[in-house]
Amino acid sequence: MSKKKKMSSDKQSNQKDKLRMEPWISMRSGVIIIAITSIGMAVLTAIQAVPAMGWVEGILWGLLFGALIWVIFFGMNFLNRFLRR
Repeated sequence: MSKKKKMSSDKQSNQKDKLRMEPWISMRSGVIIIAITSIGMAVLTAIQAVPAMGWVEGILWGLLFGALIWVIFFGMNFLNRFLRR
């Protein structure tokens, strides 16, 4: 009976190792993707906002939306590290 218990605990530990999540892209690639996304979001938002609000306010809205992409990225990164200790 002890052999069965030992084998079942080995199977459980192997299953837990398989369930660990590996990152599917590196942190460097993620930062590059977020940089491109935030610049694109800032430009697109500014292009849409400038005719309606003027140059200064339109550019500020674009910068705000571009910065919010970074806030979301680092906030989720912090939350993930906090929950997966």
